[in-house]
Amino acid sequence: MKYWFVVVLVVALVVLSVVSIPFLLRKTPQQHTPSGVVEAEEVTLPQLVEKANNFTLNLYGLLLRDHSSENLVVSPFNIYVALTILYEGTNTSTREELGKVMGLDNGDACSAYRELISMLPIGRNNTAALYVANGAWLREGFPFRDDYVSRVKQCFNGYVEYFTSIDELVESVNRWVEEKTNGLIKNLLSRDLVPPDTVAVLVSAIYFKADWLKEFKPCGKIRFWNGNEWIYVYGMDVEGDHLRVVNTSEYIAVEIPYKDTSLSMVIIMPRDFKEAVGDVRELVTKALENIDNASPILRAHLVMPKFNVSFNKVLNDVLWEMGVHEVFQPGIADLTRMARVARGSIWVDKVIQKAVIKVNEKGTEAAAVTAIFVLTSAPVYNIEVVVDKPFIYILRDRDSKAILFVGHVVDPAKSDQSL
Repeated sequence: MKYWFVVVLVVALVVLSVVSIPFLLRKTPQQHTPSGVVEAEEVTLPQLVEKANNFTLNLYGLLLRDHSSENLVVSPFNIYVALTILYEGTNTSTREELGKVMGLDNGDACSAYRELISMLPIGRNNTAALYVANGAWLREGFPFRDDYVSRVKQCFNGYVEYFTSIDELVESVNRWVEEKTNGLIKNLLSRDLVPPDTVAVLVSAIYFKADWLKEFKPCGKIRFWNGNEWIYVYGMDVEGDHLRVVNTSEYIAVEIPYKDTSLSMVIIMPRDFKEAVGDVRELVTKALENIDNASPILRAHLVMPKFNVSFNKVLNDVLWEMGVHEVFQPGIADLTRMARVARGSIWVDKVIQKAVIKVNEKGTEAAAVTAIFVLTSAPVYNIEVVVDKPFIYILRDRDSKAILFVGHVVDPAKSDQSL
């Protein structure tokens, strides 16, 4: 009796084991997640604004140090957006390094960027206009990844165009930039600026134009200290209760609102400009915080100069100083999320920005465009063929034209493994 009990018990255990095997096998893949793969965390809108503003102050601080004796206009926000489009195509240590400089740390900024654009007063009314536009020009036939192209379109509302020649690329980008900046920026690219082995140009543009809430009046020439001597420049003035003013021992700051928009201009005048160059981050941060907390003023009078400033610069050196290295290095840059290529075979050749601002009695007009050039060491193909559907194959002699074999494949997975 005991013998039969043992037999039945053994058989039951065997059956239970056999039945359990498929369920165990199904769970196996979940237990072997590849090491080093970190799921990107979604970046919130407040986080994205904080990261972009932090990048802005870091980059402006470096540019101010190098351009403290000359006029300057720059849109680090525009550069940040262009770099975010590039970031979508980076991988491994290149992604980690660029993300650190941008504050993203493998974060997914797609939805936050879309939310930011929806929050900004994008569009045009009778007195104000703000536009942000993004685009990617990709070489026809180069193996760009479909998911990267989709991200450019979906996350950044990006315009995507394929080019077959550098002349075609230059003409198309310049036409697009001029249109998106309302003619304020023309001829961003020239034929000698674009290397022949360029496979992609990523472009971000921003355009702003608005009238003051209360228009200034011309007031003739005013005295202005340029750091070396007093000079006379054309000025303008306005008075009213619409201005916010902060007056401290370190600086004077005033916020000037525009009409029919939430945007405004803030002017910060340090008591000692040369001293302020050393720690512009703290100065700007304090001034903006104090402006936001400033009590309303019954009436203020503002006198300031009119000005026009333009800027055109290759930003490689300043980005390198901020910590962006790998993406500029052939053989090292990992842009394998952008295209189906080996690591190091495509890299960023240069990042350029062209910016313009005009400030007068009526209001302000400003535009900036950032372009990122991606080059390759691999052969540049005019067309790429991906065999991903049933196909016919022919083995023939090219000289005699004799067909020796012919066949087709409808399912490569069903290849005869016994041969």
